[in-house]
Amino acid sequence: MTFTSCLSFLLFSLKSSNWAIFDYVLGNPPREELTGVVFSDGKQYARKTKAKSPDEWALPSVQVARECLGVLPNVQGLVPIGSLVADIGCDRTCDFCMTPTYGTGYRRMTPKTALKWLEIQKEAGAVSINIGSDQFLARTLFPGGRDEILEITNGAREMGISLMWPNGLELRKTTLGAGRNYESTDLRPDEELIEALFGWDGKVGCPLAYIPAERPVFGREAYKKLLPWQEHCTLMKSVVRTGVPVIAYGIIIGLPDDDVDDLLRLEEAISELVDELVQINPKVEFQIACYSIAPLPGTPQSHNLRKLGLLQFEDSCVWGGLWTPTCNTHHLSYEQISDWQIRLSKIRRSSSSFTNYNGEYSGLVSTASSNDSKIALANFG
Repeated sequence: MTFTSCLSFLLFSLKSSNWAIFDYVLGNPPREELTGVVFSDGKQYARKTKAKSPDEWALPSVQVARECLGVLPNVQGLVPIGSLVADIGCDRTCDFCMTPTYGTGYRRMTPKTALKWLEIQKEAGAVSINIGSDQFLARTLFPGGRDEILEITNGAREMGISLMWPNGLELRKTTLGAGRNYESTDLRPDEELIEALFGWDGKVGCPLAYIPAERPVFGREAYKKLLPWQEHCTLMKSVVRTGVPVIAYGIIIGLPDDDVDDLLRLEEAISELVDELVQINPKVEFQIACYSIAPLPGTPQSHNLRKLGLLQFEDSCVWGGLWTPTCNTHHLSYEQISDWQIRLSKIRRSSSSFTNYNGEYSGLVSTASSNDSKIALANFG
């Protein structure tokens, strides 16, 4: 480097505190990776911005938190709702999901920071908090992670604020084996953890939980987080025993090999399970949220659907909503998948006083017909 180049870099470094440049110019051992530099010979080191951990995110003021509150009817009434994303990333690599493509790894808030977020929103007027994490229970994989979950959930109860799980909780991680994918993993329910996550005493706790069952009976191979069917049913019974008043049970249909027999068996299995769950708690409101497979960008599922020629619609406004079937299977058309989506959403459906996290869709499905979906989808053809 020339003297002028060195001087320019040093002056720039003084302004930006780029210590890596000082070390490079002075020939010192590098304290960090060289970034944000263009040398006179054209060689470049692009600036890299490291994403902050959720624990480093700035806390909102009470005023900002108040302005961000929403309203959602649940068993507590039409109450102010806050939100918290207590972690980012996921330890799983399910074929359909974009989260593994973010490249962030799994990062989480400490219980101390998470409870600060809850305290501020409680002061702002929130009665319940939507926890929007993709994989809140991945904490169980780290030393002390299970205790972190108990500290956050019990801390919320102590301050009188309820927690809802609209983005889902992985049942496999509520087992004594913490969801690890080993043949020897203990898949029995961790009853204390389940009670902490889902328990409802009529005033505080969990008023609503979304369970991402995905494909609980047939087609589990694409989803690494799923339990064998019998263990799945055992876990669901433990969840219902906690008294949680509303459960949204998410399933996905339209997999490439789906046929009528597969969906009939899926319908039969879920119907029998719901009957058993209602016997445990006749008051539980059990909603089936039936999604259709979607080619989310960058996912193995998207690549596979296009490779197989099963994608019917390329419009991201259609498949991006997840509700509208946009793919054929090897045996069924997207129109037939739409019919099945409506049919499965009606399993043991009772009249609802509340909306789940996807709200209006539940009401739409309960009154929809096959012809309605065919007319709507045909407009995109």
